[in-house]
Amino acid sequence: MSLLPKTVWLWMLPVLALAGCARLGEPLNHELLPPDAPTVGDILASLAENEAGIASFRATGTVVLQSPELESTQISRESTILYRNPLDLHVIGSKYGTRFVELTCSGEAFLIQFPTERQFYYRPAGERFQTVSTSEMAREMFQPEAWGHVSPARVRVLAYDAAAQTVDLVILDRRGGAPRRWLRLQGSPWVVLENHLLDPDGRELAVTVKSEYYVKDGIRFPGRVESAFPGENARMSFALRKMDLNPPVEGQLFDLKRQAHDLERRGFEQVETLRNSGGGGEGGFTEAGQEAAFDAESGMGPGSGLPAALGNEAP
Repeated sequence: MSLLPKTVWLWMLPVLALAGCARLGEPLNHELLPPDAPTVGDILASLAENEAGIASFRATGTVVLQSPELESTQISRESTILYRNPLDLHVIGSKYGTRFVELTCSGEAFLIQFPTERQFYYRPAGERFQTVSTSEMAREMFQPEAWGHVSPARVRVLAYDAAAQTVDLVILDRRGGAPRRWLRLQGSPWVVLENHLLDPDGRELAVTVKSEYYVKDGIRFPGRVESAFPGENARMSFALRKMDLNPPVEGQLFDLKRQAHDLERRGFEQVETLRNSGGGGEGGFTEAGQEAAFDAESGMGPGSGLPAALGNEAP
């Protein structure tokens, strides 16, 4: 696993040294920042307002999955993604109009179906890998924090670039505690460009990059979401198109226990590992080829920059 860049830690050290001394309601050390830097309260309020406007969304697009648990990089350019706040995710991967994989997360529960193979993989309590769980992976991509419930006393602004309108900040695990999350935002209104989930030693558990933001009905939403999980050697990206904001969601869709029982009744085989399961996507790469394929599809390869956060009108 990788550590945060040294320059970030140099910014963090003086701020964190003062973290325990700040009084409630004064979470910023203004001496380290220009006078026109945004306040923590304004940033959190902007993020919470946008979050409150997204109860659910449905989109089509391209999904790329890479994990040691999969035989090859899975690419579906005909995917449907449905998300419901706070932690329900449903992804259908298709090829030439035929579903080859269907992934559903609801809270901690996790279900993958392989319709063409008539197999499924079900974990009612989710899957805990070496450093993160399946629910944490989904949360990092779409809902890393409940912004309306983040205490300003746990947030420190590290840097502000007035020209780029970006701010770097850190969220502590508790007031005066250790860094739990480092973010780069752009605004205002504020959106997340980079999000780094950290362990107590500062190692990165998850790195998420969001870009190509759309604005629809005043709500800002990324058209591209890319996450890497260094401890799992896993990566996932979504390139979204034709977004439908706040569609009605069928409740039974996220009743995974009922779905698993229904799959058994229909004669699907329950498998205990994802290896040798499915395989209907565009796969079959060597290890080096998997890296190249993921980078080409997701844009997370070496030298990939952060595009401007806003300016697109949602289709």
